[in-house]
Amino acid sequence: MKNTITLSLVSFILIGCGSTSSSSSSSSDIYSSTGKAGSMARFAISGDYLYTINSREMNVLDIKDASKPKKIAKIHVPFDVQTLFAYKDNLYVGSDSGMYVYDKTTPTQPTRVAELSHAQSCDPVVISDDIAYITLNTGSNCWNNRTGVNRLEIVDVSTPDTPKFIKAVDMWEPTGLGVDGENLFICDGDSGLKVYDINKTDNNSTVEVTIDLKETLGEINCYDVIAHNHNLIISNNEDIRQFNYSSFPMEEEGRIK
Repeated sequence: MKNTITLSLVSFILIGCGSTSSSSSSSSDIYSSTGKAGSMARFAISGDYLYTINSREMNVLDIKDASKPKKIAKIHVPFDVQTLFAYKDNLYVGSDSGMYVYDKTTPTQPTRVAELSHAQSCDPVVISDDIAYITLNTGSNCWNNRTGVNRLEIVDVSTPDTPKFIKAVDMWEPTGLGVDGENLFICDGDSGLKVYDINKTDNNSTVEVTIDLKETLGEINCYDVIAHNHNLIISNNEDIRQFNYSSFPMEEEGRIK
């Protein structure tokens, strides 16, 4: 078992995998070479721009010169936004009430093009192969935790301005999630970390996605994850752990407390 976590993976954690704030190498890595954030992050980097959200607005910063970032735009967003994920030409914003899609073809002025509503619940989102995976949960940090739901929602975003709901899968109390190729990782409350196989088929323009559970680590306290090149980073309030998922069951390779 390795005793260290590589510097590059630690840097991934630092940019987006902490529980106090607030994917696939075939998905976000293709569209951003600057790093990978966790699903609970409130910011995303795409090209020369950093996008951040708070409870009222999205800020756009020019980071061509990293030593002198410049705030160049401010866009109004719904009051209940929580998370931000960049994929291709769009930004996907998770909120208590739904997922919002912003077109960033003009990177300095993202424009809202779609909204997909769901039950009132906390809502991180990640995307791979034009499929969005959204966890809804009723945790203590959710303002409407008495009426929310605990489940995974799967959405076709191949046409970003008309996202199409595919299915929902009941969960215990899911929070952060990550996707890499055919592997889907979900932090599911007291149930621990769950790993699923993703199977996607496209029949006559109808997209179907099924997920099959292949490993559960019930002893892991898991808040958010980052999946990248067979390395899985798991974070919670107490520590950060690294697993290798080149084969299953996964092997733990390091831990930072």
